[in-house]
Amino acid sequence: MKLKKLSPVFILTLAVFAACNKPVKGTNGVTYKTPVQYNDYIVSRQTDLMRKVISFSNAAEQDIDSAANMLKGYAAETTTMIGEIKGMPPYKGDTSLRNAAVQSFTFYKRVFEEDYMDIIDIRRKEDLTQDDVDEMDRIVKKITKEEEGYDKAFHNAQNNFAKKNNMRLRENEVQKELDKEFD
Repeated sequence: MKLKKLSPVFILTLAVFAACNKPVKGTNGVTYKTPVQYNDYIVSRQTDLMRKVISFSNAAEQDIDSAANMLKGYAAETTTMIGEIKGMPPYKGDTSLRNAAVQSFTFYKRVFEEDYMDIIDIRRKEDLTQDDVDEMDRIVKKITKEEEGYDKAFHNAQNNFAKKNNMRLRENEVQKELDKEFD
């Protein structure tokens, strides 16, 4: 049986097709076969993080010591999440979504370790002064302003990632819950 000579264009087309469908595996041990899986890996951690913010907020209204203990655990869990996301490979050479997520998660880690703890320390005082209340308001406004910047950067990176990879994004139900909780 005689083999036909394969066209170089056909071979190149096969190679490009194979490369486009090749899964990427990160140092975190996870393989991403599609851009949706890549995005969802990040969003699942982001959803978990947002649920922690809601849980902390609810706990802080009830028991300040319990809320403080939650923050210590949340900071440690956020450190783990940051490591997992840093372990993600670039997706088709693009690191913008991963990097925006790392920056956002690093912000929340700091908020758990510092800003929320500062608020708790103030609230633990026997008699709050107007200066104490003003300081808590200042911290909350600082967090809110910084959070808006990180949210916008992540949102933009996610939209660009979706466009580059022909993905449609869905609204995150936890975001709706957060908006309702803090409005």
